[in-house]
Amino acid sequence: MIRVLEYLEITEGSHGNVYRCLKCGHTLGSAEEDYKNFAGKRTVPIWKNEPQYLATFSKRTNTFVMREYYCPKCAVMFEVDMVHRDEPQIRSIEIKAT
Repeated sequence: MIRVLEYLEITEGSHGNVYRCLKCGHTLGSAEEDYKNFAGKRTVPIWKNEPQYLATFSKRTNTFVMREYYCPKCAVMFEVDMVHRDEPQIRSIEIKAT
């Protein structure tokens, strides 16, 4: 077992290493791929979580978003990326064989 995020680990499955939620034990998918491909996703404008005095500016530009990734079974949050709305998905974990 390798803990890669607060609620995400890589463990051995029946067909190789897999991502697994540490809260509920749900298996997400192969550790050879990006876990975000298997996670639940939600994209929200960044101004949704800003203080009111900053949100006014962000609402006008609507340039940046927050991409939330969570367990599809128990909904525990794995990670949040704050990115330009047109930026492709960021791969934050990549395991290389040694």
